[in-house]
Amino acid sequence: MGKNIEQEEVDRKQTKEQVLTIKKNRITKIGKSIKKLVVLDQKQIKKAINALLKYRESTHTDNILDIKDDFIYLEIVLNKLPIKYSLRPVQIQLPNAIYNQEMNSKFCIISTNPQRQFKDQICEFDIPLIQKVIGYGKLNKKYPTYTDKRKLFYEYDQFFCDQRIYGNLAKGLGKIFYDRKKIPFPINCENITQEALNELQNFTYFIQGNGPVYTVKIGRVAQTAEQITQNVLAAAYEVLPHVLQEKGMSLSCLRQLNVKLSSSVSLPFYTRLSVREIEAWKNK
Repeated sequence: MGKNIEQEEVDRKQTKEQVLTIKKNRITKIGKSIKKLVVLDQKQIKKAINALLKYRESTHTDNILDIKDDFIYLEIVLNKLPIKYSLRPVQIQLPNAIYNQEMNSKFCIISTNPQRQFKDQICEFDIPLIQKVIGYGKLNKKYPTYTDKRKLFYEYDQFFCDQRIYGNLAKGLGKIFYDRKKIPFPINCENITQEALNELQNFTYFIQGNGPVYTVKIGRVAQTAEQITQNVLAAAYEVLPHVLQEKGMSLSCLRQLNVKLSSSVSLPFYTRLSVREIEAWKNK
């Protein structure tokens, strides 16, 4: 007799977990190689950060109409387009959080239906950054037009969703979330804890699109140059393995690492690898 539905579901989950484990191990291996071959100059990074902060100070005004993005970005430039890419967000841990209460950060979670079940589960938790829980089935009802979805897009700093509905979000959220790479990060809402929800603020979220330039939020202008430098180092070594782990990609595809503001030019702190480093990567 053939397998029953329950057994088939178990097999699918096991296969998916096996694929994810293999990918995670490959990324970890590449990450170790990158740390050996890519030596980032902290002084050069800090110099670039200080230049950005100085530029920001000289151009910033207190006019309420002069609203500017206060994030600092890590920019990764490749000399080759990836064969494969994904819009699924990647979680990158930072030593100095860029989301917190002092920065008035607000998170939103999109839950499975009914949303009340998830709300009741977390109602007694102390999770100050999570300001809203929306049931997946209510997205189109509460936010039917592009204008409504745009308002939702700007209302929260980061979006999360129950991992069980991640693949069904595009229609409910609309084009703006996907065009501007603010796709909810999938989380396990079945066994959620207060600690796990509060831990979400310690990450930045990276989308590996079709390249060849990627940007990742890694700092705030309100942070010190030292804090931002630490974040740049941590993020660079975590993001690069994800970018370079696909078939056909290697360190020879990396052209430049920069830092920038949304309104500034890109300031490089690392340029293309030497021939010796490229050969070392090929022969590892």
